[in-house]
Amino acid sequence: MTNAKTTGRGRPACRRRPRLTAVLTLVLATAAAALAQPGPEAALQQIEGMIAQGRYAAAEKALRSLPAAPPRADYLLGFTLLQLYRHEEAEEALRRAAERQAGDPATLHALAKALLEQGKNLAAIEVLDRAIALDTRPDYHFAKAMCALNVGDLDTGERELERCLEKDRRHAEALYKLGRLRVDRGDDPAALDALRDCLAVRPDHLEARFLLGLASSRTGDLEVAAAAFEAVIERVSGHVGALYNLGRVRIQQGRREEGLERLEAFRAMSELRYRIDVLTRGVKKNPDNLAGRLELGRLLLAAGRTEDALEQLLAARQLGPGEARIYRLMAEAFERLGRTEDAGRATAFAGRLEGQGG
Repeated sequence: MTNAKTTGRGRPACRRRPRLTAVLTLVLATAAAALAQPGPEAALQQIEGMIAQGRYAAAEKALRSLPAAPPRADYLLGFTLLQLYRHEEAEEALRRAAERQAGDPATLHALAKALLEQGKNLAAIEVLDRAIALDTRPDYHFAKAMCALNVGDLDTGERELERCLEKDRRHAEALYKLGRLRVDRGDDPAALDALRDCLAVRPDHLEARFLLGLASSRTGDLEVAAAAFEAVIERVSGHVGALYNLGRVRIQQGRREEGLERLEAFRAMSELRYRIDVLTRGVKKNPDNLAGRLELGRLLLAAGRTEDALEQLLAARQLGPGEARIYRLMAEAFERLGRTEDAGRATAFAGRLEGQGG
């Protein structure tokens, strides 16, 4: 016989102690684990650190796992998805962020960028107008200018570029775009001012250098024009525009033999031009031909037609978002256009894709 006390049901009370101890231990362990987890703000700071380090996949996973995400989390998720070229998902997250953080111009700017990347220019302009009403930062005006130029509104595009430059005279992309727009409109003296300022900020801006040569040749400054075209050819030997225009300039300078050599080099590019023409027709007939668009982009880069190449590569990206070669070529195009941040992002993303493939 045992002398242990029994419960009302006749079972010894001491038999329940191990079970109670186990439950208590589990509760304490759960509480300790909960206390060890960072709060929402601390978690967001950790995630921002991941984003700063370019660890976008890890940042996305962490953001999506937050149990009670603060309003800023939607913005960070949208920003992260932009870096991963997932623009539709970025738009969705940034629309949520804009609703939860009404009056935040940075969120509106990021949303406009997601729309712009998808070709939704008019919707992007509407969002940018809201952002500009809150804060007149240079990049907001520049983004609106790009949207306006994309839909053929040249007057608004030029006006927004000028407003951007009023805020930041060293905005290289705005200076280049303004110079290009003025060259296209035949206002070469005004174009030269913008292009010189652009090159003062970004001396390696290939397309600004070419346009400087073109505008200089049309205003009669043949020495500056020749030097600009030579610098372009040094970087891109098959740049058809530079070869042709340098040949003409050298002949005008009385250096006929040298000019004819450059024009002969231009004519030697006829096979490349023929291949570009064939591929261009093929892509028009079959716009979903990823390989065709990729090759056309590569050939256009070889011919020095950087903006045309980028247009094809952006279309190719929509068809094959996981193709690393596209981003490598995009990075080259961005670099020529002085868009160093975009070039770095494309290069890093190509590296991640290649790492996954390995």
